Amino acid sequence: MHADPKLIELTSHKRRMLGVVLDELFAQIDLTDSQYETAKARYEAVSAWLAEGESPFLQDAAIYAQGSIAVGTANKPIGRAEFDVDLVCHLPSVGVTSSPAAVKALIGDRLKAHATYASMLEEKQRCWRLCYANEFHLDITPSIRNPACGNGGELVPDRALAAWKPTNPKGYAARFERYAALRPRLTLREAAIAAKRADVEDFPEQEMRKPPLKRIVQLLKRHRDVSFAAPGRCELAPISIILTTLAARSYADCITRFVYADTYELILDVVRRLPEFIQVGERNGRPFYFIENETTTGENFAEKWNLDLRLPQAFYGWHRDAVAMLEGLLALEGKDQLGEALQKSFSASQEAVRAAMAPLATKVGNARAAGSLLVAPGLGLVTSPAVGRVTAPPHTFFGR
Repeated sequence: MHADPKLIELTSHKRRMLGVVLDELFAQIDLTDSQYETAKARYEAVSAWLAEGESPFLQDAAIYAQGSIAVGTANKPIGRAEFDVDLVCHLPSVGVTSSPAAVKALIGDRLKAHATYASMLEEKQRCWRLCYANEFHLDITPSIRNPACGNGGELVPDRALAAWKPTNPKGYAARFERYAALRPRLTLREAAIAAKRADVEDFPEQEMRKPPLKRIVQLLKRHRDVSFAAPGRCELAPISIILTTLAARSYADCITRFVYADTYELILDVVRRLPEFIQVGERNGRPFYFIENETTTGENFAEKWNLDLRLPQAFYGWHRDAVAMLEGLLALEGKDQLGEALQKSFSASQEAVRAAMAPLATKVGNARAAGSLLVAPGLGLVTSPAVGRVTAPPHTFFGR
């Protein structure tokens, strides 16, 4: 039995509306341009201070952003004003025979020589933290050249400050941006196309404010933060580099192999397929997890999973919940239901949710005024005529 093409079209219409809502919501949760620029100005000033030091190893020091700030996937934190800015202090003149502890101390001593920085400075296991009250904190990790990496990789201290570990923040960011620049192929399903949409007022597939991959990473990280907010749960949360890496690989594979009806369908498929990009083997009778940093040799983002099997278990449980949440949004009827679900799933404020749904309110209001706002069973309000349609009641999907 074939599905009714009109109902297929209306379902796609609803997904497109949800895609717009999520993009608008994460535009509210995103860091502002002002926050990005302020953080950049602060760490450039720190970089200049380090380079002015007397040590010849500091004179060519350069600080640059890594992680979510570098690739544009940072979210405003939940329940606090300060956000994290992860930085690398690269010292190209320092050789691999140098002690990681001594290199870290070199940076710390120079920061302590600045009256303002000294009052803001906090020592962490592998880095130094500068705390800008009610704004952000800068975590500065030392790095040196990795002569064994032909891809411009670097070395950073391990947690014991006893050895150097391979990494490649710049290479990783560049690869992520290449993935993010890939454009998905979005089209209506063949059955919907066959319905001849001359009588359909489409809800347009709009360009997202950010590339879909970056929005997906923001969505995953926010849902992760909410899911592991309870006391004792935070230590089990999947780290951001794992979520970012899996999302990037899933996204690239999805858009290379498949065509999607709309952005929401793409988002859902990318999230569903995250576990496919985890390599799982066995060592010494135990599961062994491997998520490779493709831009250098020897870095396994899942190395902690192999030391504490609660971590992969927590990831897979969270992943099931994330997929169920995204699928559940499609089943909701009514603007109030959707708003409550967004607030609960992403710890979004009422103001952020209202702003996210504003484009839909405008669309629905115009359609209601024109008398073209309709309802389909199980779908709720749409702005498209359909077979078997009835006039919409005042309160249903996105209609209140």
